Amino acid sequence: MHGSRMLIWVTQMASDVKLAEVVRSFEKDMVKALGDMISIPSISPESGGEGEYDRAEFLVSLLRENGITAIERCDAPDRKAKKGRRPNIIATVGSGRSSLWVISHMDTVPVGDRTLWKTDPFSAAVKNGKIYGRGSEDNGQSLIASLFAAKAAMQLGVSSSVKLAFVSDEELGSAKGITYVASKGKFAKGDEFLVPDAGSSKGDEIEIAEKHSLWARVKTEGRQTHASMPTTGVNAKVAASRFLVFARDYLYSRYSARDDLFQPVPYSTFEPTRQMSNVENVNTIPGTDEFYIDSRILPSYNLGRILSDMREIADVFSRQTGARIKVEVFRKSTAASPTSKDSVIATKTAEAVRRVLGIEPRFVGIGGGTCANIVRARGFQAAVWSTEDGMAHQPNEYSVIRNMVSDAGVMTSMFVS
Repeated sequence: MHGSRMLIWVTQMASDVKLAEVVRSFEKDMVKALGDMISIPSISPESGGEGEYDRAEFLVSLLRENGITAIERCDAPDRKAKKGRRPNIIATVGSGRSSLWVISHMDTVPVGDRTLWKTDPFSAAVKNGKIYGRGSEDNGQSLIASLFAAKAAMQLGVSSSVKLAFVSDEELGSAKGITYVASKGKFAKGDEFLVPDAGSSKGDEIEIAEKHSLWARVKTEGRQTHASMPTTGVNAKVAASRFLVFARDYLYSRYSARDDLFQPVPYSTFEPTRQMSNVENVNTIPGTDEFYIDSRILPSYNLGRILSDMREIADVFSRQTGARIKVEVFRKSTAASPTSKDSVIATKTAEAVRRVLGIEPRFVGIGGGTCANIVRARGFQAAVWSTEDGMAHQPNEYSVIRNMVSDAGVMTSMFVS
């Protein structure tokens, strides 16, 4: 090997060893920080919580305790949330005209059926190399990893400006989170974005594209009556069910194209999810019914056409059943243009994964919506990456400690390279 190349190689190896040592030295602190954060619920008001205020206060203190003091708040107003606001934190290390942003979200989904949990979802349980609790993987693991990666980079030497964004409202569309931050002019020309909010168990997937998202609310109005006299009423539950079975099968059949960029589901999905309560007793036929359909749609399809199809089917079954079925948009998100595989952020992420994890990553698209789609829609390049077991929204959600530490190593490598 040529002498100068040998020197570069030896220097790089020494740098990698030092980086790994520094990051590993924070493992116990990372585990404690994630456990402490899990104990602070951060569920949105729309889902029955108070919002992210208490968790944000904890994170501001944690940042300062770890030497990160350039902290800015960009809180969105929300009269339904604690203190009337939804907090967004921007912490900066290093300096430069453009920045590498790492965006993680503070909010979590609700617990769901508590009987399915083997541990308290808001009291972290550490066992077998995992940390159990609501929000441990989605998105606590990456949030804590990014914070300690920034601390490591400060010790090793930050190459430019790094901004950690801890945002609210991601689980319900981000209007009061990263969308609000973007509306305040916080992004600058040349900024790049890493969103560690999806990935694979090996850490070998870098997401560069997302599907459209359409959340539809289906309301059915019939006529309530005694269950022993069904002819005197119109059963809203039956009408809604008939609509649902037909609509789901029809949409899957009509919009059946595949795109193998999107993994592990390379096609559009149309799934019923939340069901609202109707009557409280067994012997009453419900006069109303309300449920939701979560659709994740390939970018090649038109959201307006799909919504029109849903409403046409609703009209058909309204006439057939005598009920009034109405399809409303609860949330929707149009897929932004994909990030280029040759972009700075895609290249930098791939290089860090190779260097730290020793694996060759591949570029994919996903059905899940992340903050990356929002910044892409504003003309920026964003990569989504982390190492995770796919436990988001599940009972007994956990974070693998090894993943949290290795992800911090990848981020540190990006910050100091």
